[in-house]
Amino acid sequence: MRGMATPTVSHSKPWLPYVAPMAVYMALLLAQSNANLVWLYPLKVLAVAGVLWWFRNHYVELQPGCAGLAAPRAWWAVGIGLVAIALWIAGDPYYPKIEELMFRCESWLSPLLHSPPPKAAAGPVFDPTLIQPAANRLAFIVARVAGAVLVVPVMEELFWRAFLIRWVDQEDFQAVPVGVFSWRAFAITVALFGAEHNQWLAGLICGALYNWLLRRTRSLPACILAHAVSNAALAVWVLARGDWKFW
Repeated sequence: MRGMATPTVSHSKPWLPYVAPMAVYMALLLAQSNANLVWLYPLKVLAVAGVLWWFRNHYVELQPGCAGLAAPRAWWAVGIGLVAIALWIAGDPYYPKIEELMFRCESWLSPLLHSPPPKAAAGPVFDPTLIQPAANRLAFIVARVAGAVLVVPVMEELFWRAFLIRWVDQEDFQAVPVGVFSWRAFAITVALFGAEHNQWLAGLICGALYNWLLRRTRSLPACILAHAVSNAALAVWVLARGDWKFW
């Protein structure tokens, strides 16, 4: 299927503006723990936002001339975002998460390899209501919501649905119209998007829904909006119910 051709921006490494924010995010995520989350999460948000701002002129999919957010696309995006997070929350009790699956695998392998038994599948859930003083608690929650709603959707959609889903089909990914991709690219990006999240099954479903939205609207801003709506709705759920495992 054909879509609107995407203008290109000259860059010696055209993939770098799309990959760098995700790389910074993942590097800081690996260093993240309950012990340092209060200061490392805001740092992660600022670092990723800074990289996105640095490369802002290279994101041709977000510039005038590409599909934007006309009313029909916006409504599709909001609907998909809400459906995605409803399935994420509702399905959570019914399947093992990646941490649990890894724990089971290590528990099965340790006797065979004569290695020490694995540690617990997951540590305690971080509860931001325990942060003191109250000003620090509020600052962390604001940073957490802002990162999830304003920064992460832009970073992830630029990586997954502006870069990777097109790069899988063609190395010169900017020559591929936004929203045009093969079933192979669809499957690979959905699988990797699921693997990126501890809630892997919910990640697979969300990745498929966002990919479908991209094909339906030919609009990266629509995917960013859907992702932001999902994360905002999840933040409301978490804060209203104290269901911190989703954070």
